[in-house]
Amino acid sequence: MTPPGEATVAGAAQATLVAAGALIEAAVHGRDGEKLGKIAEIMLAAGKGSIAYVVVATGGMLGIGEALHAVDWCDFTVDPENGRLSLNVGAEEFAGRAGFDKDAWPVSV
Repeated sequence: MTPPGEATVAGAAQATLVAAGALIEAAVHGRDGEKLGKIAEIMLAAGKGSIAYVVVATGGMLGIGEALHAVDWCDFTVDPENGRLSLNVGAEEFAGRAGFDKDAWPVSV
């Protein structure tokens, strides 16, 4: 079982370090391989030294009209060998999730 706040690393016996900056704008795929969106931001819980949540942006063009979704970091699977981030949901299910307003970011997920 993966400890809270840590991602599963496909094909690796031990956790792999990934630079947070390398994840910004990275595509996020669903269990069916379809693109769900992209990483817009990674929110840190500074007092705890952990990731509070990851913001996945869907739709829109150049930030206009996109929907923002707060996703718990431990819901992601990171595959560094293929440079891929995945969530265990289908595109339709993810699209049906409630997002949040760009002017009212969540404190936690």
